[in-house]
Amino acid sequence: MAIEKMLLLNLVGSLEEEHAILQQLVLYENVHLNLEHSNEYDNNYMIHEYEIAVPSSKELQQENYSEIESKYSVLENTVVQVASDLDIMLKLDKTNIKYYGASDAVNDLQFVKDKIEPSIDIIKQKRARIRELEAFKEKIKYIHKTIDFHSLTQLNYFEYEIGMLSRDNKLHIKRNYENISAVVFKVGDIEDSREDIYLVLYLKEFKEETQRILKSLNWHELLIPEGIIGSEEELGKAVNEKISELKQEIIYLEKSVIENKEETILRLNKIYTRIKLEQKIVELKEQIIHGNNVFMLNAWIRKKDKEILEEIVADVTDKYVAIFKTREETGRQLLPPTLLKNNWFFKPFETIVKLYGLPSYNEIDPTPFLTITFCLMFGIMFGDIGQGLVYFLAGLFMYKKNEIAGGVLTRLGMSSILFGFVYGSIFGIEHIPILEEIALVQGGPLNPTNIMPILLAGVIFGVVTLTVCFIIGIINTLRRGDIEEGIFGKNGIVGYLFFMGLIMTAVTIVKIIPIPALVPISIMLITLIIMIFKEPLTHLIEGKRPLINGDKTSYYIESGFEGIETILSALSNGISFIRIGAFALNHAGLFLAFLVMSRMTENSILKFFILLIGNLLILTLEGLVVFIQGLRLQYYEMFSKYFKGDGTPYQPIKIQE
Repeated sequence: MAIEKMLLLNLVGSLEEEHAILQQLVLYENVHLNLEHSNEYDNNYMIHEYEIAVPSSKELQQENYSEIESKYSVLENTVVQVASDLDIMLKLDKTNIKYYGASDAVNDLQFVKDKIEPSIDIIKQKRARIRELEAFKEKIKYIHKTIDFHSLTQLNYFEYEIGMLSRDNKLHIKRNYENISAVVFKVGDIEDSREDIYLVLYLKEFKEETQRILKSLNWHELLIPEGIIGSEEELGKAVNEKISELKQEIIYLEKSVIENKEETILRLNKIYTRIKLEQKIVELKEQIIHGNNVFMLNAWIRKKDKEILEEIVADVTDKYVAIFKTREETGRQLLPPTLLKNNWFFKPFETIVKLYGLPSYNEIDPTPFLTITFCLMFGIMFGDIGQGLVYFLAGLFMYKKNEIAGGVLTRLGMSSILFGFVYGSIFGIEHIPILEEIALVQGGPLNPTNIMPILLAGVIFGVVTLTVCFIIGIINTLRRGDIEEGIFGKNGIVGYLFFMGLIMTAVTIVKIIPIPALVPISIMLITLIIMIFKEPLTHLIEGKRPLINGDKTSYYIESGFEGIETILSALSNGISFIRIGAFALNHAGLFLAFLVMSRMTENSILKFFILLIGNLLILTLEGLVVFIQGLRLQYYEMFSKYFKGDGTPYQPIKIQE
């Protein structure tokens, strides 16, 4: 339940073994390449130090990366085209890929091409023919007139054309009908189109003139496939028969092309994987540092991967040097990437954290705290055994399709069930004898004696939660070495004392604690003054001069406004958590409305449907509102106290489709 510990890897290796080492790192898929080449990494020093220590046994030529990239791009396009021709979906296959070289992939690709190319051209032609026939079949189904096309072809003095014409051009024909040497019949309406199907009949001697007129009207001729004759119904049957015949021919050709399809699929996947791997290696070569004889890369790895990584590099060569540094050894300027590490219960809520931002490496992962508080909030606001069970079962159903959504829903459902026992409520019904005996809130949330305690419980929950937020925030800030914000800031130690002073002032006013109100008010004033003077106080502790940077008047004006914002923020924080109790009351009140409506009828079936609709609305509409309110409290009231979310995601190098 933390952030994965990282090590900085400085790897120097011989250029002779660069390709093999990079291949191993890519296939390992647990190395986050760092492309920062700042002085913090001691890159130049290490390159010069090991240039002589790792000599080359032969003269090395400078690689032309653009030519290599172009070569593999052509190969990738070729294998993709071959797979498309064979109707194969390519996938990465990393099985034993390190023993399958680029030359093997090129030879295998040429072998497959030579084997299938002659038949593939025929298959393409037949597929194109099928597409034409299907397009023709789609059009003729809209013909609603009975036409014997066979008889039309037997006419001695007339010829015909059938095709599509826009409705605007049809009007143009009507207006100039006396000038057209043809008869035009509308024979079909095409749905969702501004074109209709027309039959044009004309004397053979006027063929050229008629075709010229039709061309000027954007006439789209519907060509009847060769060898298919008859009425429109017979045409449809003949087209279907021809399509089936062509498909059978394609199947036969494919069988002759691919004697063992599974073997061919595996071979093409392997070729594709090797090409993608080579492209990734070339990409890395362009990004890392090179000397005359050596290359160097900086990368972050998980601490637990150190020994494995040394083994996989040592398997390739002994001409390398690997130096591992912890976060503390690298200095404050270098921050590792963040990889969250949570158990099965907290893991689904990582997505909610990432929607706000990813914690930086030196921050405390907020996922466990968010999970616990969010589930408690949801349970308090939406406590019901039956409705919680519905959410739980819905989460289990969704789990296979979406683990994150299913995981969140099951946990919220469990929290709702738990608080359903606290309220003694099942599908909104609160007066069930067995549940009343174990319910902590007797009579339900709307019992007049329970309303104020529930609202106060929401505030108390908020104070406790915000206290933890302040503690986490202070730890995070001090980890960054920011004394000004960690001690004197509005979210630091002094800011927390101000917040508690405000809470204690409210408590003393309502006489819950018998102390003079002047005491907490004095604490508030003192802490507010300290926050205003946070910069000079910090500089005084650190021994820096001047105590205030820049214009002093501007500083005091800005600090004064920040003090006012702190007061308003503290008030808002405390009051916002009242909504937790308020939504608990709202949940009970909404179902009570449907319960009252159900009692207004004597019809048992109608009663059932009213209660059913009530529960459905509560499960969908109110459940969504409660979820959003929980997110709002997390993001705006809590995260602002302790979470910045400016971390860099851990993205290990790997080949991707």
